[in-house]
Amino acid sequence: MRILATIFIAALCSSAATSQINPPPFLFTEMDGSHLLDNGMEVPIWGYGLSADGFITLPGPLLEYETGQDVNLTFSNPSPESHTIHLHGLDVDQANDGVPTTSFMVVMGGVGEYSFVAPHPGTYLYHCHVTTTLHLTMGMYGMILVHHPQGLLYDGGPTFHSNAPLLFSDLEIETNLTSVQSFPFHDIRPDYFMVNGLSGSQLENPEAILSCPNGEELALRLGSMAYTKVVVEFPSELNATCYMSDGRPVPEPFDTQTLEIYPGERFTVLISTPTPDYDGTFEVQYYDMVSGDYESSNFVRFRDASLNIDELVNAELQISPNPASSTAQVSGQGPWKIIDLLGKTVMEGTSNTIDITSLESSSYQIIREGKTSKFIVQKPN
Repeated sequence: MRILATIFIAALCSSAATSQINPPPFLFTEMDGSHLLDNGMEVPIWGYGLSADGFITLPGPLLEYETGQDVNLTFSNPSPESHTIHLHGLDVDQANDGVPTTSFMVVMGGVGEYSFVAPHPGTYLYHCHVTTTLHLTMGMYGMILVHHPQGLLYDGGPTFHSNAPLLFSDLEIETNLTSVQSFPFHDIRPDYFMVNGLSGSQLENPEAILSCPNGEELALRLGSMAYTKVVVEFPSELNATCYMSDGRPVPEPFDTQTLEIYPGERFTVLISTPTPDYDGTFEVQYYDMVSGDYESSNFVRFRDASLNIDELVNAELQISPNPASSTAQVSGQGPWKIIDLLGKTVMEGTSNTIDITSLESSSYQIIREGKTSKFIVQKPN
């Protein structure tokens, strides 16, 4: 079964009250997904997904646990190669660390389980540790949050309003198009740069915009799976303060306007809106790790939660109902096309009313005026 990786957006602003963490999910992996770039191009990816959803995403699903929680993370592998889940930065025993030579691999058609107690609160990562360079650049990575049970950053640390997980990554388009060999780190030259799998105008999607009530603080959970050096530039009015690095409190919290993040690093930074009507951005820059040259930037939008986002919502492609069973309404004007899980165009038209009775129950993407929306066809049993 081929799987299309829909645009992944992490739970950008989850509540800081974490007394009820969902049970650990069942993950699976596949190697025949695709990812939609900001310019409408689709590139092949490998990745992780929730078994309950049935599709992989780039990055993989956000995993959230509570400090002290007993975790049994089940992982199935229907793909044609062996894979692991390396728990990057978590203090787990060697048998559950996901490094093949000291832990175990999940072979084709196999199922494995990673068992551990969620350690210190903080921001962590996970990725495949088989032929790491290639598997990682193809999309096999995600973020893990371990929450303090009292809604603090850590014992004795500050309270905050909500979390905003931001995972920085990149890819070299040609490598994803022709993934026939592994590459040493220094040979990869990324040319597409992402925040939570999104880039450019995709970061203007309403669900990708960060918000927090004025007077409260938003916890940015920052992590990098990029092959480039990431530099986050915070405007001074956001009062950005770094409290944690690599899953531990820093000796002394420090104000920051320029934060450098190297591959595999994680930081927790608190920011706040300076005024009740604040609407601005902070810049995420990407620099070549070999030459040091500037490559690209993305801009993450941050707004006061009281601002009305109706105009933003109306500017995006909307489809309803979603899921749909017989007909659906799509916003916008002009021609549209529907893409199935194989990346194949299965329907085209211009009407805002779409008869979907010929489509099978599955996940699809609709593209119109350069905008994209995921929707699900769900037929009655």
